[in-house]
Amino acid sequence: MTASSVGFAVVSSVLLAIACASNPRTPDFALLYTPAARHHGPDRNPIIAIPGILGSKLRDPASGELAWGAFEGGAADPARPAGARLIALPIDERPTLADLRDELLPSGVLEKLRVQLAGIPIDIQAYAGILATLGAGGYRDEALGLAGEVDYGKDHFTCFQFDYDWRRDNVENAKRLHAFIEEKRAYVQREYAKRYGILNADVKFDIAAHSMGGLLTRYYLMYGA
Repeated sequence: MTASSVGFAVVSSVLLAIACASNPRTPDFALLYTPAARHHGPDRNPIIAIPGILGSKLRDPASGELAWGAFEGGAADPARPAGARLIALPIDERPTLADLRDELLPSGVLEKLRVQLAGIPIDIQAYAGILATLGAGGYRDEALGLAGEVDYGKDHFTCFQFDYDWRRDNVENAKRLHAFIEEKRAYVQREYAKRYGILNADVKFDIAAHSMGGLLTRYYLMYGA
């Protein structure tokens, strides 16, 4: 077998694997989780979903432009100099990372990522599948529900996305996570009071985290805010 035929076989195998991965046979989550999805109550912990590095969108609030998280026309392209400058943190004589800031803010979890392999564009449903599966299980994502992307009715108090600026350190983001948990705890307590008449419920959260999201969560659990 020649080197070229070996190379062709390897590339073909990779592309076949990608094709299989992009069209997987998945179980019917809605059917499996229907009984659980019908049950909302204070004995069922709400979930906080935390993505990994690169998994949160970053937006310029002044212009509304996404610096990271949109991989189609009309958005900043981090592969080009202008897009790379937009996403980069400033570097100067200030002594600490906390002092090096720009105007970009987290703007939701990245649902889809577009990459190229051997010149072939491939769409990866980054966290959309996780959120869809949680939704089928009755964990109604607040951001999707409030944005009108999914009609959850009033049931979007059981799942929350924690987006964060993954360019910052985990110590800083752990403080943000603490504030986020306190905010959502108060929100869920109000829902429990309204729906079930339970005042000042002892709300606990389950966390579903990926990669750096897991490191951030572990730091927070070890050291708090």
